[in-house]
Parts: sequence; structure tokens; C-alpha cells
Amino acid sequence: MKILSTISVIFLIELIYLTTILSLPSNLDDLKNKCIEFTNPLNRYESKVVDCPTVESSLDKRASSNDMFAVNFHCGINDRTLCNRVENVFVKAGRYITATLNLKTVINVNAQFLDICRATGECDPGRIILGAAKPTRMIPNQDPDGKTRYYPQALYKQLNINKHPEFGSSDITATFNSKMDYWFEGDSSSMTSKKVDILYIVLHELIHGLGFTNSWSDYANIKALTPAVGITKDGTPPEFFEFVFDKHLVLLPSGRPLTTVTDELNQFKSNSASSPEEFFKSFAGSPQFPIAQDMYKNSTTHGSIGFLLTPDTPPNANTELTQDKINNDVVILETSFNPYDPGSSIGHVDLDTYLDSSDFLMTYTYPPGKSLDEMMSKAGSTDKTGPIGPKLRRLLGVIGYEVKDNYTPPVNNSSPFISFNFELSLLCILLTLINNFYF
Repeated sequence: MKILSTISVIFLIELIYLTTILSLPSNLDDLKNKCIEFTNPLNRYESKVVDCPTVESSLDKRASSNDMFAVNFHCGINDRTLCNRVENVFVKAGRYITATLNLKTVINVNAQFLDICRATGECDPGRIILGAAKPTRMIPNQDPDGKTRYYPQALYKQLNINKHPEFGSSDITATFNSKMDYWFEGDSSSMTSKKVDILYIVLHELIHGLGFTNSWSDYANIKALTPAVGITKDGTPPEFFEFVFDKHLVLLPSGRPLTTVTDELNQFKSNSASSPEEFFKSFAGSPQFPIAQDMYKNSTTHGSIGFLLTPDTPPNANTELTQDKINNDVVILETSFNPYDPGSSIGHVDLDTYLDSSDFLMTYTYPPGKSLDEMMSKAGSTDKTGPIGPKLRRLLGVIGYEVKDNYTPPVNNSSPFISFNFELSLLCILLTLINNFYF
């Protein structure tokens, strides 16, 4: 389903993937000391592997649960009023999250608000960048199933592990474009389809920053879907790596975990993988390639992939999930795009299923002319779960957060304190003649 309006389309294209191929170590012990660092919020493929030796440290904890998002905010424009309003949006977004989660340690964000065209030279008139946000660092962690997966630093810190890979200077690096017609809560002017509710956008992105992000993509544009790929330094075969989110993905209606598909893909052994081109050329001729092709078909078939909310009771391998089970215990993900859309597919909840529900927040499309308050009111969730709906609450709990038993709507007032958490995402606004809003 698409939402039509009378103005140009606004696409918000998100960075949710690692560089096509990363240089990673060949064994688990070495992997513990290597992290992935994103170096440019405006370039989805610009990343590097950095040393992150194990250290012992005491994490930054605070007595109040209302100030768990600390933003080092840099405003690059002369309009101090606008800068202050944007700052306050971070406060509001952070309070919605802390009304939902018991965060155990502070999340630090390095954020900028500036004229991106003037500051970076990114001035394509047909591609206006709204903003970009990435985790400063992705950290490997061995899960209970024995597999090592990558966690956004913001999430990893909530695990409260004293001995851990060395953290980056911030958890999230973010840039927002000042050259945009934003609508702010409390504006005297009405919300129109030509404006964007900045609170809605920021909160959506913060949820991605908390870990709503996956590694599956058609990296070589060959209609074959795989997790991220790592090349070892010593010439041993490359390996596919998952994010923590990927651990809980299942095929529908069979309930087969996608992590078992990763296991099958990792049966592929390449003797020559000095470049992404060489790796995928070799992979395309392997027995595992049809598996990736089949995954591509699943990723472009509506209703075929979901996030299982009951990981302690995995589905029976020989029994399909019932419709009641899917309705109650699965978040259906967005797989309606064909061809696969790396900015929308899998990385969002299914639009048809959730747009008119209290789990509306993580659909790929921004509803034109609607504010966050209007969407909550329409769904009846204002005082029940707020913008973070019941299934999204459960999902955040599954990936590792402690979710509060009850939701109390936050008191949002003007405050100089900056607080929030961003995601690994690139938001771009592409102005076209089709009339939809996309995250």
C-alpha cells in the first residue's frame, strides 16, 4: 500500500548495511578485538575495521532514568531559535524511549545540524539529504547459540558487561540538514503535507539506532540476498556475518530461522576474494548461490519474513506457524518491494499490516500531513504504549533491552538538556512527482 498526497514524494533512504565486504579476522578470539567503525554519516559504504582490545571500565550511569540520552550537539547555522527547537526534539524523542525502556547506561550521540550542501558539497537539486545517522561503532558479541554477531554500540552498552571491547568516543554519529521545512510540536501553523514532523522522523531513527536494523541485502545487485561478508586477513575463506536483529528473523509461514540459512551460506568456500567483485563472481558459481537467490525471492514476496517475538520457544521445524501464532508473536517485516529495496525491505515493519495500528512507527513510509500525536491518537495508543507499540516493545526486549512493565506518557516541556539515540541510517529526501513519503 502507498500513501498518496498532492505534493512531491519524500523518500527517507536508510543506511542499514555494512560495507559490502569487510576485512575481518579469521577466528573468534581475534574477532573479539575487531570492531567496525563508520567514518562518514553521509556515505553508507564508508567504514573501516578498527582494533578494539578488551578493556575493563565502569559505564556511565545516572540516577535519573529521564536523562539517558546525551547528545553533543553542534549547530552550524546562525538561527539559534531553530537550533534550540531541534535540540528540544532530541529531548522529547529520548523521553518517549525512556518511558518505554529501562536503560542501564547513558547513550552518547555526536550530532550536527547544518546546511549539508554548503558544508559537504552534496548539492544535487534532485536529491536533498534530510540527514544521516550511524552507529559510531559496531561491536562483536558471542551469543548463547555460540555465534558471534554485531551489536550497535548503543545496544551493547546496555548489556552492562564490565570487560568489553573498547568503545568508540560516541555511540552514534549523526547529521541533520537545516535546509528543510520541518514542523514542530506546538507550531501555530497547521501540519500540512508539505511539512515533515521532525519528532516523528527522529524517533523513528532512534529506534533503528537501538537495534532495529538487519544485515541482509543484495550486495552485488545480482538478485541474491546474503548477510554482510567479511574477508579474513590470512586468506582463509570469507564468512557471512549477522547483526543481532538477524538472529530472530524467520521465514513465514514455515518459521524457519534465517540464521540457519546463514549457516548454509557459510558452507561456501572461496579461494580468491581479494575484492568484492572476485568474491561474488566465485559465489555466483557455487552450490550455495541458489540459496541466496531463494532468499531474494522471499525478500520480495509480501508477508514472507518476520521477526519472532518468542525466541525461547522456537517453532517446530516440521510444523508451519499458525495464523494465530503469526498474528500474536511475529512482527511481519516489509517484503512487498520487487525489486528488493535496500532502504525499505526487511528493515521495516509491513506497511499493510501496521500503518493503522499502534505499531505504525516503523513502517517505511511517512504519512503525509500527519504528526506523531495524530498517529497515536488515531491508533488509540497515546496513553497505552505511546508511539512505541506493543509488538515493537516486545521486539526491543528480545534483542536485549529491559522493557518497562507499564508506560507512563512523558512530560514534554522545553529543556536545555539534549538527550536521544540515533541509528545507523542514511535518510535522504528525493523530491519527485510521485506522491509518497518513505523512511
